Amino acid sequence: MTAAAPFRRNAPVMGTMASIHVHDAVDAAIVDGAIDAFLAELERLEAMFSTFRPSSQISRVNSGELALLDCDGEVIEVMDACTWLEHASDGAFRSRRPDRPDEIDPAGFVKGWATERAARALAAAGLEHWYVSVGGDLLVSGQPAPDQLWQIAVADPRRRGEVVARVEIASGAVATSGTAERGEHVWDGRSGAPARALASMTVIGPSLAWADAFATAAFAQGEAGLSWVTEFDGYAAIAVHHDGTIAATPGIDRHA
Repeated sequence: MTAAAPFRRNAPVMGTMASIHVHDAVDAAIVDGAIDAFLAELERLEAMFSTFRPSSQISRVNSGELALLDCDGEVIEVMDACTWLEHASDGAFRSRRPDRPDEIDPAGFVKGWATERAARALAAAGLEHWYVSVGGDLLVSGQPAPDQLWQIAVADPRRRGEVVARVEIASGAVATSGTAERGEHVWDGRSGAPARALASMTVIGPSLAWADAFATAAFAQGEAGLSWVTEFDGYAAIAVHHDGTIAATPGIDRHA
């Protein structure tokens, strides 16, 4: 049986929702198997990184049961990326919460990284045209239909269900950091206070791991985060202020 395109599935993962859309006209069993593998990989990585699971490697490091250098290579890879990002953002991004300075928490990096890593299952199954979203951060491949680009809405962080901008991308990622979904959950590592200067920061670029990380770090920096994003080739950003006004990097023209 060939899957009717698009094939859609939603599932709870990592404390949020994943949405997978596949636009390839292939056997439904191939699509189901690829999505199952995608979700299984996210579950495996959540079990490794979640600070809410006492059995995770991150929780075991924080409890003193496990040394960081004895963790799996994936944990070392993520923590190395967090360390680099801390230096690159002059401390705005931190992998330790100000209220828990003795504990590591790579949540600001790991969701986008894990989603991008899990999406390899779709490509490995031979799927070419798909969209995955985890907690609103998304990665796309191919096209939704012949001669069409992916139409991505940038949500209004002040009004649920409304949109402040739309972008078109042929491939790559879009990630947003802000207060709309989870309140004040992003900390400015330089001050130890919640980041409040902006309502949201959306970053567009080739990698979801880095688009997500850059969105978090740029949001923590406030208005200065826009110019900071332009230091990285291939990435562009849109900032939404609390009064609804929008500012964007020059590179956004490539996507709008």
